[in-house]
Amino acid sequence: MKRIVYPYLLLLFCFPAQTWAQEQRVRFEFSMTRIDSTYDSAPPTQVSQLMEYYRPEMEREMMRVLGYAPHEMRSFRPQSPLSNFAADALFAVAQKHTNELVDFSLTNFGGIRASFPQGDVRVYDVYAVFPFENTLVILDLDGKDVQELFDNFARRNRIEAVGNVNAEIQNGAIHKLWIAGQPFDPDKRYKVATIDFLLGGGDSVAALKNAVKVQETGVMIRDAVLQYILMLKSEGKNIETPIDGRIKILDE
Repeated sequence: MKRIVYPYLLLLFCFPAQTWAQEQRVRFEFSMTRIDSTYDSAPPTQVSQLMEYYRPEMEREMMRVLGYAPHEMRSFRPQSPLSNFAADALFAVAQKHTNELVDFSLTNFGGIRASFPQGDVRVYDVYAVFPFENTLVILDLDGKDVQELFDNFARRNRIEAVGNVNAEIQNGAIHKLWIAGQPFDPDKRYKVATIDFLLGGGDSVAALKNAVKVQETGVMIRDAVLQYILMLKSEGKNIETPIDGRIKILDE
């Protein structure tokens, strides 16, 4: 099935929002707009003309091949090729934004919205998988808060996508936790690569709010994935990450 992409629609969201001071009373007006075939015969507006102007170049960019995936990559719990790949991408790209060693990475399953196809992976595929405007942040987190982070995961019998971590959950508790190849140390301060959505407490990951230091990179998660794919390509590697046992739910 041929996939047609209309990324130029993103232009509709590129206009800056403005706010105005109002008095206590605000008046709202609205009208119903039909979204049907009547729009097909509507005369072109300046916005539609602008989109049509940029559409060919945008479609060429979206169809640009980044690399090759030997197998289809899906996302599923407790770990999967695609969720592992996303976490590993954050880990690798974050390391390029700090002079200190990153201990582990963390992103959420909810932000992964599609799959990578077997074969050529295009820019479009990365945008489809990571459609949200989440940015990479690097933070310092005390051991007690890392403990609370994983205890929270264990209570929910799930762990979000992680990189450089080996963890096991049993009976609603952390049975094993290794970070950066070492047993978890509650007295250590850890450097974590994650996304601003989770830093703000998204997906009930409240422990990250206790970060003692936050570095905002400004890099979108999809751009981090794009960079990571190109890094792999430069090393002659395909787009793939195995299910390596980094997360185990022993009750299942």
